[in-house]
Amino acid sequence: MNKGVYILTLATFVTGTVELVIAGILDMIAQDLHISLGSAGPLVSVYSLVIAFGTPVFSALTSKVERRKLLLAAMLVFIAGNILSIAAASFAVLLIARVIIAASCSVVVVNALTLAASIVAPERVGRAMGLVFMGISASLVLGVPMGTFIAEQFGWRMTFALIAALSVISTAGIAGFLPKVPPQPAVPLRKQLAALQSPKIIFAQLMVALMLLGHFTMYTYFSPFLQATMGLSANAISLVLLIFGIAGVFGGWVGGWSTDKFGGAGTFLVILLLFTVSLSLLPYATGTLITLLLAVVIWGALAWAPAAPVQSYLIRTAPESADIQISLFTSFMHIGVAAGSAVGGFVVNHYPVTANAWVGGFMAFLAFLSAVYSVTRRNQAGGLSHTS
Repeated sequence: MNKGVYILTLATFVTGTVELVIAGILDMIAQDLHISLGSAGPLVSVYSLVIAFGTPVFSALTSKVERRKLLLAAMLVFIAGNILSIAAASFAVLLIARVIIAASCSVVVVNALTLAASIVAPERVGRAMGLVFMGISASLVLGVPMGTFIAEQFGWRMTFALIAALSVISTAGIAGFLPKVPPQPAVPLRKQLAALQSPKIIFAQLMVALMLLGHFTMYTYFSPFLQATMGLSANAISLVLLIFGIAGVFGGWVGGWSTDKFGGAGTFLVILLLFTVSLSLLPYATGTLITLLLAVVIWGALAWAPAAPVQSYLIRTAPESADIQISLFTSFMHIGVAAGSAVGGFVVNHYPVTANAWVGGFMAFLAFLSAVYSVTRRNQAGGLSHTS
């Protein structure tokens, strides 16, 4: 495998970590900046909104820029955003830093995939892109618990310092190992939006947003949930997050395997129903550490399992706009993340943190209903959709 692919994997690892680790250190940031936990929620929601709506815009604006040059520029902006996070003396400054980081991340991830596919032989493209995606998975398994542990030991600012240091290494590798790659033809925003023309597609994408809304209503405030219900230490919480991440990677594999065997629609319908139940019952699993870890493994696996079946379903439903559907999938996913952290912040400010699990479970059930509606609609050709 081309060495550049591993450099790109490191780039997606650090960008994935900076997005996901905030859930593990949100309470520390709130205490340090003297704001309520719910008021700190926009650090998650604003980030995701920038990703959701900024990705297609930034792609259109930078369509004529050489890819390696664009990736280097985005990484430098990313490093600057992390340095600003380290120095932030107020919530407003930290929020601005998150916007800067999110904008750069939207460019980094898209172009990392483009470059990975461009620098390897055709028969290795799938494996190269898989490695780049693995960087995001690794950020969940390693980055989040590692960042949470460092924050507890040395302060939350040191988490961003570590991310900045890894980003410098990644940027140096991009400059040293990656060749120049010409830009790809851009897809106009109007064409991207036109892909959302059927109720079948709209409700499939809405399902993605609603599921992530439910998930992040709970996950954003998972650390304070564990502290409030079980009194776990920061080190114990880091361990729980590590187990959650490992379960998530396993769940992603199961989702892909089940899609190949049973079809996309059948897979994500079952997953969504089980996910609703697991999330709603989470507060009842805090009696012992064993029951908690069992619940976390189930929840984590189900949370990451739908990615492959949903994308397979979208591609099979609208093959003529497959690339656009996957792009919109990313946008709707981050809309759900943003809405989930906002809803979770409202709930945690007015009710016990255990209520976040029940509200999240209700949103997940709405995602299930949206999925049922989508798979039972007729496709554009007039026939019933295939459950695949």
